[in-house]
Amino acid sequence: MRLIPRSCRLVALVALAVVGAAPAWSQGAAPPGELYTSARDCARCHQTIHTYWSESEHARSATSPTYLATLEAAIEKAPDKDLARRNCVWCHAPTAIATGDFSLQRAITKEGVSCDFCHTVAGVDLARSDHPFDLAPGNVKRGPLEYARSSAHGTQYSTLHRSSALLCASCHEYKNAAGAAVLSTFDEWAAGPYAKNGQTCQECHMPAVPGADVSGGLDPARRQINLHRLVGGSVASRVRGGLDLRFESVAVGASTADVRVAVANSGVGHSVPGGLSTKSLVLAVGVDTGSGELVQRRERVYRREMKDADGHALTTVAELFQRAASVGSDTRLKQKESRIESFTVPLPDDWKAIVARLEYRDDSDPRAPKTTLVAEQRRERGR
Repeated sequence: MRLIPRSCRLVALVALAVVGAAPAWSQGAAPPGELYTSARDCARCHQTIHTYWSESEHARSATSPTYLATLEAAIEKAPDKDLARRNCVWCHAPTAIATGDFSLQRAITKEGVSCDFCHTVAGVDLARSDHPFDLAPGNVKRGPLEYARSSAHGTQYSTLHRSSALLCASCHEYKNAAGAAVLSTFDEWAAGPYAKNGQTCQECHMPAVPGADVSGGLDPARRQINLHRLVGGSVASRVRGGLDLRFESVAVGASTADVRVAVANSGVGHSVPGGLSTKSLVLAVGVDTGSGELVQRRERVYRREMKDADGHALTTVAELFQRAASVGSDTRLKQKESRIESFTVPLPDDWKAIVARLEYRDDSDPRAPKTTLVAEQRRERGR
């Protein structure tokens, strides 16, 4: 079996101007025996950016317990175990493409999607059958600042880093051996209004925030950096910022309420939820009786369901990558889409409010599924 990836993960836009002392082994170069420089060495000059990156999923992409458990499950069930390992690791620890460390032994590999990997990518070709990157590890670091100069390493202005979604697409777009789109975030974005308007992944997932790209500030007039925390669906504030929730109408009867709720994907550049089909967005409507629980709960679930060749629904990450053959259904909210959902909710005698909630569910780790409250609207009794 040969898995055919098309694309990879959101990329750091580290500013490339550097002041201060360079690593002892040579100006900005990796230490002897290594192709890539550790993020710890980048932090000597890019302290603020490194701090944000350290808090990101990219920094944990090769070491998180969820990933490691999923990796082992995928390898265990794969007929070609070496190929399965490579096809998981090249996205989660992409320095392994050049170093060959697919067993995740080296310290640089464990840094996951690291600074030096992203900033030495020279190009992306999604049509390649092994991996999409044009790798150019070395002293020249590529980034979005057109006139950046450094005494610690070479610099090169890169439109790929500044204004292209292709760098993100490298891992966030993936078709398996059966041609099933296990990850389709890039294609969804490319087909929608944001791509047509020139708005890329980085504008939402790496917004400009106050900070100095280089410790001490090479350019005092530049007081913003791109946020390298790369927040996505796991952060409620990021999801909340792109969705709208409101009551359209509430008709209270003697024992029930007829509730109409409007929900909209007003600002997310792809379908919601994005990513793997282990993730879902849930609209829940029910009653608050003062206990803090949502009773008489009714739900609408927005998710994409993937099926295997026999039509069975797939529920784990390993199954999705290895066995997905088709999309069974897709009820997610597309870009700029709004819907009005209707519910009839029984009303207990002690009800205090009718409540509508949006929840983000992530079942990627079956040992510890997560539910995050994204938004809530209340209609108090007597209103």
